[in-house]
Amino acid sequence: MASVPKKKAKPQKPENHERWVISYADLLTLLLATFVVLYASSQRDRHKADEVAKSFLQAFQGMPPAITTPTPTGSRGVLQHQDSAVPKPKETPGASKLPKTMAHQLSDSMQTLQALQMKLSALFQPMIEKHQMTVTSAPLTLTIQLDASVLFPSGEADLTPQGTALLKQVAAGFVSLPDGFRIVVQGYTDNQPIATAQFPSNWSLSAERAVTVVALFVASGVQGEQLAAEGFGEFSPVADNSTDAGRAQNRRVVVVVHAPDPAQK
Repeated sequence: MASVPKKKAKPQKPENHERWVISYADLLTLLLATFVVLYASSQRDRHKADEVAKSFLQAFQGMPPAITTPTPTGSRGVLQHQDSAVPKPKETPGASKLPKTMAHQLSDSMQTLQALQMKLSALFQPMIEKHQMTVTSAPLTLTIQLDASVLFPSGEADLTPQGTALLKQVAAGFVSLPDGFRIVVQGYTDNQPIATAQFPSNWSLSAERAVTVVALFVASGVQGEQLAAEGFGEFSPVADNSTDAGRAQNRRVVVVVHAPDPAQK
């Protein structure tokens, strides 16, 4: 019987030691795509932030702010790009100077109010600690709130000696305010009815108290054109009138100092 010839074994292919190159190339491709997405996202967010900032400035100043374009710089990262010239926006004569003028005026006004707040807070710290007086500020206003009991006898609009001395010290800080600042004195009462020959209502009592404070400020050297008096009676409470403590908080005199509005210049 003839023997069957054995099949020759197929020669094995040599092991490919370069397969890692394919995986490495895939990794580089993914990294490149990731950096492209991150770069595009950062550019988009930066422009959105610029638009948000522009909107805030426009709302605060009442007009569009001057636009400044940053000088482009070349990238040092994975993506290299050619810098291109950015066209400058056309400016009307004097348009770029107005926002700077407004910014300087706002800065000066805010510094004036901050200095006045620090002076009054230090001067009346004992009263502030006793919650008889508060001094608070916003960017363009300073608010001084006083308990009516510190200034007036109950149901009257004549200042006590203590109230007169206190308000003269407050007025001393107002005398140095620049032109354009306005000082509004507001009177408030609780909801307990009053009906006297002098004051037929809480409204008349609150208004007369505000006028009394304004008259003292004028006598102390504050310019009359800077002053105004308002009476609110019982209609703007800050606490519950159903308790003695709440009614005491509602009986108050509020002095609001307004910085000049630069948009009105």
